[in-house]
Amino acid sequence: MAFDYSRLAHCGVDVRIADTAVIRYPECVSVGDHVAIADFVVITTAMDIGEYVHISPHCSIIGSRHSKCVMHPFAGLAAGCRIVCGSDDYLGSGLTNPTVPAKFRGDVRFTTVTLERHALMGTNCVCHPGVTLGEGAVVGSCSLVTKDLAPWMLYVGTPARPIRARPHERMLALEAQLRQETAHGK
Repeated sequence: MAFDYSRLAHCGVDVRIADTAVIRYPECVSVGDHVAIADFVVITTAMDIGEYVHISPHCSIIGSRHSKCVMHPFAGLAAGCRIVCGSDDYLGSGLTNPTVPAKFRGDVRFTTVTLERHALMGTNCVCHPGVTLGEGAVVGSCSLVTKDLAPWMLYVGTPARPIRARPHERMLALEAQLRQETAHGK
């Protein structure tokens, strides 16, 4: 069955959402222009997706409708990424998991995870709640993001650590050219 785009809070042009993608709260999800959400993606949180964003197969963005993920233009997730926007307290403040009645549950942390413009996560990365990936930050495959990442840096490891600056002048020039050509209808 084809994805029902009319259920989204907003849907831009040239949006492709795979039939096998699951968006639990589509009324809490806004999608910009030129976005692709691939097969077997699961989104269980509110979300703002900017233009020219790609979410690859088997990614999950979780945390309930009370949490949020924001992906600014040109941000992307490679296959198998996990973004956790909300989470139970596993340190003993109460029982855990959403099937437990509220009066028995512990603290639940609802946050926003943000991927600034041109931020990317490589294959099978995990991002913890409340983190911001700065503009142009890139996370190498199988890395764990537990804190905010500085702009235009390449990070790897568990936990992710910066290893070098990411050249970005050409990318920003190409983005400006794309926007100029798009504005002039080329």
